[in-house]
Amino acid sequence: MTYSERLHLPWWWMLVGLLFGASIAVAVLAYVELRVGIAFSVLLMLGTALLLFAYGRAALRVDDAGLSVGRYRLEGRYIAGATALQGEAARTALGPDADHHAFLFTRPFVSSVVRVDLDDAADPHPYWLVSTRRPEALAAAIEAISA
Repeated sequence: MTYSERLHLPWWWMLVGLLFGASIAVAVLAYVELRVGIAFSVLLMLGTALLLFAYGRAALRVDDAGLSVGRYRLEGRYIAGATALQGEAARTALGPDADHHAFLFTRPFVSSVVRVDLDDAADPHPYWLVSTRRPEALAAAIEAISA
């Protein structure tokens, strides 16, 4: 494997999720029977934790077969190149300069992205934008496998 990364959530997202669940629990407990309110609150907290855990387990992998981003896969022969974007360049690529046909695999808690240009006339996406904490390393790994 050439490159591997997990896009874990920041710790404070879990704290916000916990506080969200607690505030809903207080509101629910004020209006329903205690047992029902507690059961609802526990299920809500569990559901929120599972949702945040699943959202924060996004995996990026580059190997000989291609690029894997979450459950999506792009073979190396369809990759034309990769560019690391950080700071203002990343914000511009995600905002004013964005193509609405582009494939986005972005996370709001990661500020840098890699633009993966495609070389496939059948693909409706002109490029992929992928969030990463190490844009230079990911771009280099993608460049190494591109055809």
